[in-house]
Amino acid sequence: MQVKRQRSKGYQILSVIILLFTQSAFAQVANERVSWTTSKVVGSPTTPEPYRVELAFPEIRFKLPTSLEEFPSGEQLLVTEIGGKVWAFPNKRDKNVRRLVGDLGNVALFDAEFHPDFAQNQQLFLCYVQKGEKSETRVSRFFLRGEPLAFERNSEQILLTWPSGGHNGGCLEFGLDGLLYISTGDGAGPNPPDGLTTGQNVNDLLGAILRIDIDREYPYTIPLGNPFENPLDKKAGARPEIFAYGLRNPFKFGIDKRTGDVFVADNGWETWELIHRMKAGSNGGWPVMEGRAILRGEVPVGPTPITPPLKDHHHSEANSVIGGPVYDGKKLTDLAGTFVYGDYITGTIWGVRPDKDGSAIHRTLVDTDLRIVAFHQSRSGDIYVVDYDFTGQIYRLLPNNRVDNSAEFPRRLSETGIFRSLVDLVPAAGVEPYDVVVKRWMDGASARRWIAIPGQQGVRLGNDGSVFPNGTVLVKHLELSQGDKTPIRVETQLLHYEAGVWSPYIYQWNDEGKDATLVAPEGAQRNLLTSDGERTWRSSAVNECKLCHNAGSGFVLGFSPSQLAMTKDDDQLHELAKRGVLAGDFASPNVKARLVDPWDETFDLNDRARSYLHGNCAMCHHPGGNAIVSFYLRRELPFDELRTNKGTGIGTFGLRDAKLITPGDPYRSVLMYRMSKLGYSRMPYIGS
Repeated sequence: MQVKRQRSKGYQILSVIILLFTQSAFAQVANERVSWTTSKVVGSPTTPEPYRVELAFPEIRFKLPTSLEEFPSGEQLLVTEIGGKVWAFPNKRDKNVRRLVGDLGNVALFDAEFHPDFAQNQQLFLCYVQKGEKSETRVSRFFLRGEPLAFERNSEQILLTWPSGGHNGGCLEFGLDGLLYISTGDGAGPNPPDGLTTGQNVNDLLGAILRIDIDREYPYTIPLGNPFENPLDKKAGARPEIFAYGLRNPFKFGIDKRTGDVFVADNGWETWELIHRMKAGSNGGWPVMEGRAILRGEVPVGPTPITPPLKDHHHSEANSVIGGPVYDGKKLTDLAGTFVYGDYITGTIWGVRPDKDGSAIHRTLVDTDLRIVAFHQSRSGDIYVVDYDFTGQIYRLLPNNRVDNSAEFPRRLSETGIFRSLVDLVPAAGVEPYDVVVKRWMDGASARRWIAIPGQQGVRLGNDGSVFPNGTVLVKHLELSQGDKTPIRVETQLLHYEAGVWSPYIYQWNDEGKDATLVAPEGAQRNLLTSDGERTWRSSAVNECKLCHNAGSGFVLGFSPSQLAMTKDDDQLHELAKRGVLAGDFASPNVKARLVDPWDETFDLNDRARSYLHGNCAMCHHPGGNAIVSFYLRRELPFDELRTNKGTGIGTFGLRDAKLITPGDPYRSVLMYRMSKLGYSRMPYIGS
């Protein structure tokens, strides 16, 4: 939700933030809980997606996998892990065996690709970042020998290197032409955009798709048809390896085997995620353009004209697109010629293909809870989806035969069965109120909360994740205070758990405050006339809700031990257990994770500041979180593990000697400015 006005509160606590620098189980006899029997929140308000995902190999999981490939025989699959390990396992659903093929050690391993003639030469190509004093991104050839196949000792041949620095690219694909295609990033961090000003510069290898021939001479030769392979271009300094350029961070791409076109999923900057259809000499526009919008107009355009993206996603839809295959299999015939790709943050999978006139034919294939990091099309025509760190497992894309019951989903809050009366927001039987310790910034609104659970089971509450009964709905109702007048009802948010999936919905209230209507997936705006003047309230898009409510954060934020422990005696936890909302054994928050009200001056200053950051920021800023800048704000972490003194993140606002947090000095602390500003790059991302 976003309000177009300056925050009226918060500066006191922002300064406090700058100055900062066991779980036990209770068994309690619960009364038989009144079951919520009036629920109409079942299914989904949208037509079922054409596809679904299911575990392809339920017995096998990996530690932060980054790619999946199939041995040419089809009998085994190969997985790379970010930590440098390469694994092989049988291509059979019920097997629970894997073996180590090789370990590169202290690297960040992105991708693997078998040589097209692997059966004869047993060559495997890897792309990785070599860490340490001389950090660089490498493409290397390895030989696999023995039975079973494993890395031959000292067989690495380094073919190509480029500077590493955040945006590394790192994808490898062989085309039908037998040539190796490689993606490279712009070699810099997120801010300033294209800090090396390399995107339009064809005199280096950065921000590009490269194409090389690795079969003629070591380390490689330049194939005919590369746009800058002629002598005049070489004399001018252009790198002949470049096939296409003008990219920011093309982490994964796919090749159309019919046309040779390269479909690139490029991670954008602050506003757009981009899908490019690239041919020899294509220019994606970075950093002159971010998609179709001018960004750094002062940068000279490269030697070829900029081509707009085939498809772009606003950051309300996607935040880190991951490319997959251009499908050419026989199983999923309606995907023929479709570039399949997904989003690491939201878990949505889409398909796009160019129409005859070059426009995009685009559709959503499925919404998932996965942290999608890679795809693979098998020889048998399956599309596999690799989850990075939610499960670390491999899934398969399958047609969805679910019956369409979307018309039955309640379009009005009064139809949900959550409230007996909307006049005074009287909850239905079995809908229980609760509160949280740290209230998030909600554009000046206050909130009331309830949990609704069908059946007799309670929530099994834990510090490392909780188990909710199927059909649970968490409710948060937002109002804007009007002094002595009746508050303005703004929206009521639902988080619905069904069949293992959490789904967010928002109902926006009418001007009379008598009922609320379900907001469309893309979000909605509403003009409000308040005691402070006219304001615009924005209800978030579904995928914006998922920026916080996702696998990395555990989906549920407020209904947790640390947020429910309102007092040191855990009175609310005991009361919820007594009412049957919690199962008999529940977790009290770990001592180090205990939160306090940031606005209560009777508490320790450090505890107040750390609690505020936990409640407003830690859902993204935690180890394994979605934040672009890697510093951590979870309450239980000791101060020296927060990494707030490791730099400035995205920009410095012109502050001298700035750090994310400069202890004792708010005016040299980027965090304060980031939380105080409006517009893009503000924090938290959702809200004003």
